[in-house]
Amino acid sequence: MKIDIHCHVIGNGKDIGNVDNDVYLNAEDNQHWFTRMFASLLEEELERLGADLNNDGAISTGEYLDLLFRMLRLSEETDGIVLLCLDGLFHPKTGKLDEKRTDLWVSNRFMAGRIREMNERLSAGGSRKRFFLGASISPNRKDWREELDFADSAGAVLVKLIPSTQHINLTERKHKDFYKALADRKLPLLCHVGPEYSFPEGIRNMKLDNYKGLAAPLESGVTVIAAHCASPVFPVIDKNVMKDFFTFMDKANAGATVKLWADTSAMSLSTRLPIIPEVLDTFPAEWLVHGTDFPIPIDGWAHMPFVTRDVTPGEYLSIVKTKNPFDRDVRIKRAHGFDEAILENAEKVLRLRS
Repeated sequence: MKIDIHCHVIGNGKDIGNVDNDVYLNAEDNQHWFTRMFASLLEEELERLGADLNNDGAISTGEYLDLLFRMLRLSEETDGIVLLCLDGLFHPKTGKLDEKRTDLWVSNRFMAGRIREMNERLSAGGSRKRFFLGASISPNRKDWREELDFADSAGAVLVKLIPSTQHINLTERKHKDFYKALADRKLPLLCHVGPEYSFPEGIRNMKLDNYKGLAAPLESGVTVIAAHCASPVFPVIDKNVMKDFFTFMDKANAGATVKLWADTSAMSLSTRLPIIPEVLDTFPAEWLVHGTDFPIPIDGWAHMPFVTRDVTPGEYLSIVKTKNPFDRDVRIKRAHGFDEAILENAEKVLRLRS
């Protein structure tokens, strides 16, 4: 089964007390100039994809999920998509919700219900394609055990964290019980590593997204997926630590079982074009898993023949003609030389249930 393990959920709910019924999105009280600009670019891209179904100038949570539904149903390259929740920002010391710094909250309960509904629609239409729940649970929560129990019972296939955005110091000893609970449930941890530019708190707290913090969950027996191969977003200004990360990864995977994976999400972003050859030369396919990072732009136009590695004119024409961004991402990676195995490696990592 070809699975995209890294797809974000967005919406336009404004009531933080209603997160179990809608996606909460409000960065206006905690904005950063870069994320304001980036949000506008994302909205324009989603409008081009036809997400604004009623043409009211706003993309609702329902419209966004309907877009994902249509794209998976019609995809020629993807059989399943993991939809990622994002827990609120809970204060590291008090465990209380920080409403001002919580810019996006996609609750496990909301997404569990919507994923169940969308999968029923797929089945009713005769499709075997499927959405999966990527839960998010901050270990800073006082009630993280209860939240994890719910995610477990709801069929979560992984748990996602963005340490910088959620103010999580992965190395704190108090999180050891959380990691052990993940290991006991065989739930892998998908963790953002490297620069984070999508959220104001991500920009302000990038030091928390250091790959070295992954040692803590690994030592507790958690299977970990490092997002983006710890690669720079803007190679000109971001420090490139991929070689060091590979050394770290090589040590973690010294045994017979792969404990530390890396995903290829947002590799199609035009700014990452210069580092794709290094990713291919550094990381073995048997340690990589496919992801898009949608709705982060999947820039087909940038992967031009003769300019970028191994891309032929025919492949380029196929890429730019592909309207479905999930298909486009796969074809970009295939043209660059990523092994087909990364599309199905998810089945070796995710906690899938029949």
